[in-house]
Amino acid sequence: MFWGRRWEFVTYALLFGLLEGLAFAPFVALVGETLVGHPVVDSTKLVAFVLSPRGFLVLFIFATIAIAIRLVEQAGLSVIALGALNGVVIPVRAALRVMLGKIPRLIGLAAQIIGRGLLIVAPLLAVIGFFAQRLLSRHDMNYYLTGRQPELITSIAVVSLATAITLAVGGWYFVRWRLVVQVCVFQRCPVSSAFRESELLVDGAWWKVAGRYMGVGLLELALVGAEFLIGECCVLSALALTGESAHSVAFSFAVLLLLRVAIAALISVIGATVAACIFTSFYQKRCRELQREPSLSALGLLASDSKLAPEELHWTIPTALVIGLIVFAISGTTLAADALSDERRVLITAHRGNTIRAPENTLAAIREAIEVGADFAEIDVQMSKDDFLVTHDSDFSRLGGVARRVWDLTYDEIREIPVGGSAAPQYRDERIPTLEEVLGIARDRIKINIELKYYGDHQPGLADKVVKTVRAQQLTNQVIVQSLSYAPLREVHRLAPELPVGYIFSVNARFPKRLNVNFLSVAYQTGECGTRSRGTSPRPGCVCLDGKFSRRNETDDRLGGG
Repeated sequence: MFWGRRWEFVTYALLFGLLEGLAFAPFVALVGETLVGHPVVDSTKLVAFVLSPRGFLVLFIFATIAIAIRLVEQAGLSVIALGALNGVVIPVRAALRVMLGKIPRLIGLAAQIIGRGLLIVAPLLAVIGFFAQRLLSRHDMNYYLTGRQPELITSIAVVSLATAITLAVGGWYFVRWRLVVQVCVFQRCPVSSAFRESELLVDGAWWKVAGRYMGVGLLELALVGAEFLIGECCVLSALALTGESAHSVAFSFAVLLLLRVAIAALISVIGATVAACIFTSFYQKRCRELQREPSLSALGLLASDSKLAPEELHWTIPTALVIGLIVFAISGTTLAADALSDERRVLITAHRGNTIRAPENTLAAIREAIEVGADFAEIDVQMSKDDFLVTHDSDFSRLGGVARRVWDLTYDEIREIPVGGSAAPQYRDERIPTLEEVLGIARDRIKINIELKYYGDHQPGLADKVVKTVRAQQLTNQVIVQSLSYAPLREVHRLAPELPVGYIFSVNARFPKRLNVNFLSVAYQTGECGTRSRGTSPRPGCVCLDGKFSRRNETDDRLGGG
C-alpha cells in the first residue's frame, strides 16, 4: 500500500530537502550571526560561551530549529502515510499546506523535547561538572591525558555509570514519546498534552515500539555506512580513471559532488519514509485498539487535493533537482579548479621542537629540529610569576611531576623542575628555557613559530611581552606568531605589523576571511585524497591567506611532536 504512494513520499522528502537548504539553513546562520555577534568564537572560550546565557540561547534556538525541521519532515510524510493506509492519495502540495498550519505546534513540540531532554541529562551534567572541577583544580588536563591516573579512572567509572543510567532513563522516556509527532498532527490536543497522549498509546506496547525504534535506527546506520562506502569507492574509481592532473581532479570533483548529493538525498528519503510509515501504521493500529480512530478530515484536506496530475507530480520536482545539481556541480568545479591551481611550497615544522629524543619546548628539542633540517620550530609561551616566558601546560604535572601552576611560580623555581623524565638519557636534566634563549640558538638557523598560550586571565600582557622580546632580538623576519585566541593576535598585529600572525581554529570560525591574520592553522587528514591513512591521526595544517606560508606540522618521520 505504501509502495503505491512512493512518488508522493519521494517528492515530498526531496522538496523538503530543498526547502531546508534554501530556507531553514540560511535562517539558522542568520540567527547564529546575530546572537554570537563575532566572526569567530575562540576555542579557549568556547566552553565559557556555551555556559553563558547568550551561548545557551544560541544552542537552544539551533537545537529547536534542527529538531523542528525533522519533525516537520516526519509530520508531512506521516500525513501521506496515513492517507495510504486509508486508500487516499495525499498530494505533496496538500501535505505541505497542512504542515504550514502545524509549524507553530511542531516548533513548540521541539522546544519541549529539548527541555525534557535537558531535565533527563541534568544529573549526568552535574556529575561531569563535579569531576571536571575536582580534577582540573589539581592538575592540568594534559597530565591526565598522558597516563592512567587513579583519580581519572575513578572519575571515568562514575561518569560511565551515570551515563548508562541516563541512557536507560532517556531510552525509556523517548520510546514512550515516539508518537508525539502523530499525536500533534492528527489530534487536536494541546502540545503540552501530546507527550501524555503518546505515553497512553505506548503503554502495554513499549517493547514493540522500542523494537521498531531500534530497527529504524539500525536501518539508518546501515544507510549511512552504505553512503560512506559508495562515496569512497567513487573517489578511488574516479582518481584511477582520470589521473591526478588539476583538470582531471576538478572534473572528478564535479562528478563526485553530484554523486554524493544524489546518494545522500536517496538515503535521506529512504530513512525518513520508512520511519514515517512504520510509526504511522503503529499509531493507527493503537488508536483503533483504544477506539480512537485518527481522521484525515481533521487536517482540512479537500477532495480536490487528490486530483493532481501524475505527470506534474512525477516530473516537476525531479527536473528542478537535476537542474539544481548541475548548477551546483558547475559551481563546485569552478571553485575546485581555482583552488587546485593555487600551489604553494610546503614548509616543515617541528611541533614543540623535535621531541623524538628531547623533551618538548626545550633548547635540546630546538637543536634537534635544526639538525634534521626543519624550516620552523613551534614553541609554546606563557608567563611565569615574574614575567619570564616558558612552557605549554598550565602546570608541570605532566612534564615534571609538580602540580603547581606556571603563573604561581617564579622562573628560578621553574628552572629547578627537570622536564626530561621520559627523554633520552642525555636530555634527562633539561630545563624550561626562556624565549630569549630559544631565539638565541635559533637565529639564522631555524625560524620560530610562537604559540601564545592562555589559561583563563593569567597571562595579561603576554602579546606585548612577546613582541618586545622578538624585537629586542631583532628577529621579526624569522618569527611568526599564532594562538587559539583571536584578540591577542590583533594586539600583536597592532604592535608589530611586520610580524605574521595566524589563528588556530577548528569549527568555531564562521567567517575565516574576515579575520585579520596571515594564515590559519587548521586540522587536516593525512593519506591519499585527503583521507586519513591507516595508523595516522589528524594534524594541524596551515591555510595561507597572503602567500607567505603554506603548511604547519607537515612533518616527516624524523620529526617529533604532533
